[in-house]
Amino acid sequence: MASCGGDKLGGGSATGANIETVYLIATGGPSGSVTAAVQVYDPNAAERVTCPSPVNAGACQLLSCQLGPLIDRNAGYGNLGPMSAAVDTTTEPLTYGVSGYPTVTFPAPIALGTGGIMKFSGGDGVSVPIFAVSATIPDVGVITEPVNAEGGSGAIVDTTQDLSVSWMPISAGQIQLRIDGNTPTGDVALQIGCTFDGASGSGLVPQRLLSSLKGMVGGSTLYGSLISELETTTVVDGLSIVTQSSQLSPTTDSNFEVFLQ
Repeated sequence: MASCGGDKLGGGSATGANIETVYLIATGGPSGSVTAAVQVYDPNAAERVTCPSPVNAGACQLLSCQLGPLIDRNAGYGNLGPMSAAVDTTTEPLTYGVSGYPTVTFPAPIALGTGGIMKFSGGDGVSVPIFAVSATIPDVGVITEPVNAEGGSGAIVDTTQDLSVSWMPISAGQIQLRIDGNTPTGDVALQIGCTFDGASGSGLVPQRLLSSLKGMVGGSTLYGSLISELETTTVVDGLSIVTQSSQLSPTTDSNFEVFLQ
């Protein structure tokens, strides 16, 4: 589950030699929207974020993250050497730049729908083990309650009770629901994040998390999102390779405003 910006990397140095985890992100969709990305999280890069222990309840958690000053990226951090992503017979290079691996968009007419596969490969067999992994694209996550993502203006949420969330069930993958905002001062990022079984079609956001968020956010605007994601982890010679796949839709909007009452 995504967080307010907390580190996903448990260690490492400025090169790929000691990196423990790499995230390979495959986004499917119609022609022009298929992308591949590589992320290795540098704990000293960009904005320093401090997140105390989350408040967990059910399938959800509430995060309150203090935003700190901007810090220059550790030059060269996360450089795992050349990698590539392939859809069918089309291969795109993934090349490290000044600040990491830029997201690569596959050219038209490449499209990648439900069940489609993107293949990633990389490594030199010396500082980085040679690997080849695949990411399968899940169904699009389509929310039906508390807001219709195909035309709803927002979700009005009663914080005195659990929030029931429903979506069109998906055959593979998980549903990630997020409600994001900030404190009125803007220096603390707030988030409720939930991970549900995609096939279930429904889930609950606990009342105590909603009530706590309402007390912290003041009058600031909140935004919700619901997406489907399929995540798998493969370990190759000590390197954890996490593939995260999802799908964009030109007709379904996964984002909406949230109004806590």
